[in-house]
Amino acid sequence: MRIAYIRISSSDQNESRQMEEMNKFEVEKFFVEKQSGGTIKNRPVFREMLDFVREGDVAIFEAIDRLGRNYDEIIQTVNFFKEKNVSLVITSLPIMAEAIGNPLLDKFIKDLIVQVLAMVAEQERTESKRRQAQGIVIAKRNGVYKGKPKEYSATARDPKKRAVYRNIVEDLKNGLPIVGIAKEYGVSRDTVYRIKSEV
Repeated sequence: MRIAYIRISSSDQNESRQMEEMNKFEVEKFFVEKQSGGTIKNRPVFREMLDFVREGDVAIFEAIDRLGRNYDEIIQTVNFFKEKNVSLVITSLPIMAEAIGNPLLDKFIKDLIVQVLAMVAEQERTESKRRQAQGIVIAKRNGVYKGKPKEYSATARDPKKRAVYRNIVEDLKNGLPIVGIAKEYGVSRDTVYRIKSEV
């Protein structure tokens, strides 16, 4: 069976472009993950795909970084497919989608490509984090850095979380214990302490 894994960074993005591209490879089953990249442990649909594949299947990905968050995870996923005798196709790399001719040379070249690209993917992620950290330092210096949006606040995107925030503020004003408030609304004590420090 030809199985494709697609990951988009949020539910706002549309997976149809990737699915259209995958259909060129006659995909029979799709696994679509709608969340930002995380470790394999934090990607339930990805784990579901790994549980689903069987010997002789073809696992299809758009890019090498979909196989894991860092070099070790990517190589771990590649080795998992090898052990299960599952073929790996990376649609953005034609050489990873076609045999070269000599099976031994084919295996060697593909293994080498995977290792190099896994290393490059990790380096790019590290460099991206470095640039982001530099940008935050500059923004703070210029007084324009707002930081990560707070999940529970008066301006939270989710109206339910805005309501929880208002309830927590009210309970704090009424002198209710922080542990009890955290349990009541299913939030961490740190969240309640943070809200308390702001009101």
